[in-house]
Amino acid sequence: MKSILAILVLTVAALWGAGAALSGAPGAEKGFPIYDNMSYRGKPDTAKDGLIAATILYEDKIWPNKQQLGASPNRETFQALVKAEASNPGPLVIDIESMSLRASPESARHNMETLAKLADWAHEAVPGKVIGYYGTNTLSNVPAVNRTVARELADHVDAFFTPIYTFDDSRASWERRAQAAQAEAHELDPKKPVYFFLWPQYHVGSGKALRYVAAEYWKFQLETARHYSNGIVLWGPSQYVWDDKTGWWAATKQFAASLHAEKK
Repeated sequence: MKSILAILVLTVAALWGAGAALSGAPGAEKGFPIYDNMSYRGKPDTAKDGLIAATILYEDKIWPNKQQLGASPNRETFQALVKAEASNPGPLVIDIESMSLRASPESARHNMETLAKLADWAHEAVPGKVIGYYGTNTLSNVPAVNRTVARELADHVDAFFTPIYTFDDSRASWERRAQAAQAEAHELDPKKPVYFFLWPQYHVGSGKALRYVAAEYWKFQLETARHYSNGIVLWGPSQYVWDDKTGWWAATKQFAASLHAEKK
């Protein structure tokens, strides 16, 4: 009997420890976080509405003026940059679009190895910080021939950060892209969360380029993102002034408030 009890105690302890490790794992954010990476001029304080400040580390800070772009930077210099940039409480998203996994298999593997090394260095610099790559050209829309190297890179990050931006007014098209983004992330690593980058303006080159999205369409995007992702990152460039004439921000605050109410 004592031996049976001992086994039961050890089993429960092991299960508890595994659960604790999982809940504390990088990227295992509870609930549905809304991260703020908007740089609009005149942006209000979004923290009071429940948004969590996140950071993007752009490639032009890693390779200023594109000098030796793509080559491994000095390790100490890169880690000092990461420490300086990663002061926000949210994730650190590294945006390197020039080193694509949407290239020839040989180039994709070379790029992956450099990107993996940088992710590892970033983890060393800021232990416990959620770190991933902005999806464009890295861990989203990867061609089938390069899925193996994409899975290898996925082993070095904590989460996927896939842009699902607005190009037209087709809700069906937007949802298909969201669904495809979720499916791809789960194929690359089903254990890691996927966060959608959303931009409240229409994308450059679209018919309504840089206009702000109407409130109802934006609300649809927020609710659809909640269905297909683990959270969202709101992005907006610094060259534009904060503008909520369409009601997109009011819709965001209402969405955030509803998430907060569910936690009670």
